[in-house]
Amino acid sequence: MGGLGGGKMEARKFARRFIDRRFTDAASMLTDDGHSAIMDSFPDSLAEEGMDSEEVLEQCWWGLHGQYGEPEAVDELTVHDGNQATVTFAFENGTETATLNLTGKSISDFTFTPTYESPAYADEDALTEHEVTVDTGDVALNGLLTVPEGRTPVPGVVLVHGAGVHDPDGTVGNSKILKDISLGLASEGVASLRYEKRLANHEIPDDALTLDTVVTDDAVAAVDRLAAFDDVHQDSLFVAGHSQGGMCAPRIADRHGGLAGVVNLDGSPEPNLPPEHADIIRYEFEIDGDLNEEQAARVERDRETLRRIAEGEFDDEKIMGRPGAWHRSLREYDPVSTASDLHVPTLALTTFSADEETQPELAAFFRTRYETWLDADLPEGSHVECYTNVDHYFQSITPPATPHSLYFGGNVAETVIDDLNKWIQGVSTQ
Repeated sequence: MGGLGGGKMEARKFARRFIDRRFTDAASMLTDDGHSAIMDSFPDSLAEEGMDSEEVLEQCWWGLHGQYGEPEAVDELTVHDGNQATVTFAFENGTETATLNLTGKSISDFTFTPTYESPAYADEDALTEHEVTVDTGDVALNGLLTVPEGRTPVPGVVLVHGAGVHDPDGTVGNSKILKDISLGLASEGVASLRYEKRLANHEIPDDALTLDTVVTDDAVAAVDRLAAFDDVHQDSLFVAGHSQGGMCAPRIADRHGGLAGVVNLDGSPEPNLPPEHADIIRYEFEIDGDLNEEQAARVERDRETLRRIAEGEFDDEKIMGRPGAWHRSLREYDPVSTASDLHVPTLALTTFSADEETQPELAAFFRTRYETWLDADLPEGSHVECYTNVDHYFQSITPPATPHSLYFGGNVAETVIDDLNKWIQGVSTQ
């Protein structure tokens, strides 16, 4: 019993250090295997270059804060077989459980095991999903068609992923934004087609890497594929893109023609980050923006790089990880003017997830994005909305937002799904 009690005491000490944000102290209790285990458990899609176990602990804490609000307690801790424990952390809006392995008085593993769960608003008995293929002419992309049962014909939406999201569900961590939207739409009578991003399994040469080859061309092919289904109403076809896909949605609609409407899910009104907004990069280093000299210098270097991109001062060298062809294609595109020139309405949904006191530059950036879409001369029937305390993936969060909350799952907020359904079906009946 003495060993069991001692193990429980050490596990609780580590858990308290974690929830109290004493990350250095918590990391000091880790064995070499413990450091490695924490690093290995964190999703590659959310990991940042050079992160160590202490930083992973901090990012996990902020991710939990975003999903569940302020921490309250180490709620329950149980030791099994003397060397393994489960600990449940309580927050103001929920709980999350982790597993610890104990080696003497040290921690040899600390792992959360969150999983994706379908949203409560999804009525999966009222819909069917079919595996489909999108033929782009040179490659075949795997996709999923989600259709409501017993209703035909219905409006249809092509869902376009954001940058860096490759599978049809739009998976990041344990969140699946495109799957949530498809289930939410089909539950209320709207079909959708989502597909894998070309970059998931197909390479594009640097000199051909453009906005069209990465996004637009394949989305146009996906609209053609959706239109071929008998259950989809030919006069009620929409394109809805998230982030980079939302920015491109007006271009996709313009290229394809004949669509009923465009949905922009937090896509930028400007293809590139303007140099004057470079200060938001500081929050990628520290969530409160309090930088050391080296980090501040990095922000200024990025500001100069953004200026060069804005002025077209580059050739074919890679800038911010992308070749010149990519940056030239973005400089030639204006999302707002393209949407304004369309003869179909746009639904532009933006988010606001900054802490006003600690992240003033980020708050101003979010307001500017919303106001730019709000002030645009969009066609009749368009609507612009901003959701407060909702992150870039349209999940309800407690600011300040961090993408690491996606590690713990969560779903697209129901109010967003309701607004999507109402607008799409309203446009479809006009």
